[in-house]
Amino acid sequence: MINSFEKKIDDLKFQLESGVSENIDLSVNDFKKTTKTISIDEQENNSLSEISNLSELKKYIEEYSECSLKDTAKNTVFCDGNENSNIMIIGEAPGNQEDIEGKPFVGKSGKLLNKILNFINIDRNSCYIANIIPWRPPGNRNPSSEELKTCLPFIKKHINLTKPKILLLVGSISAKALLETDLGITKLRGEWKIYKDGELEIPTLPIFHPAYLLRRPTMKSLVMRDILLLNKKIKELNKEIIND
Repeated sequence: MINSFEKKIDDLKFQLESGVSENIDLSVNDFKKTTKTISIDEQENNSLSEISNLSELKKYIEEYSECSLKDTAKNTVFCDGNENSNIMIIGEAPGNQEDIEGKPFVGKSGKLLNKILNFINIDRNSCYIANIIPWRPPGNRNPSSEELKTCLPFIKKHINLTKPKILLLVGSISAKALLETDLGITKLRGEWKIYKDGELEIPTLPIFHPAYLLRRPTMKSLVMRDILLLNKKIKELNKEIIND
C-alpha cells in the first residue's frame, strides 16, 4: 500500500516537472487525479482578458504566432487615427499598400474612404481605424473562416478598450463577423444595427467597402446615403453630450 502511494507521488512529480497542465486532488483517502484540458482558444481569451490598454494589445498581436497570415505579411496592421475618437472604423484585411506601410486604408480604397468621410466634413485623423484581420492574406484573397475565428477576439478586445460611440463597419467580412450574421453587405447596409459584446452595445453602420465601389462606381450613391445616416447620428450624439 505504501509503495503504491509513493509510486503515485513519484508519477505526479514527473508530470509536474514535464509541464503537464492538470488540477490534482492530493487527498490521501481516495487519491484521485482530475485533469482539466485547456484549449488554445481558452488560453488566448485568458491572455486577452488581462490586457488593459492599446499598447499591450498591439504588442500581443505583434508577438502572436498562431496565425499563418503573419508568416507571409510584411507588417502587422494595427490601427491609425485618433484612439480617443467617438467613431471607430473597421475594415476587412490589409491590402498590398497597407501591408507595406503598416496602416489601414492607405491605398486606393483608403483614398476613396477619405473622400466619403470628407463628404460630411470628417477627416480620417479624427476617427479611429482598424481592420478585423491585422495581416494581409496572400494575393489579397478573402480571409478563411479559421483565420477570422483566430483574429476576431483581437478586434473585439480592440473595441472593448476604445469603447467608441459609433462603429462604421466597412465591407461584408467585418460586418458579418462582428454582427454575427450570414446576411451580406447589400442587405445589411442602409440601416443602423447594434454591436453587442457582453454589456457593451454600440450603434453600428455597415457600408460597402471602397474596393467594391472602385469596381462598381454606380453603387457610390448608396454609400453617400449611408454616410448621411452617419452624419445624422453624430449630430444626435453631439446633442446628447451638450444636454448632459
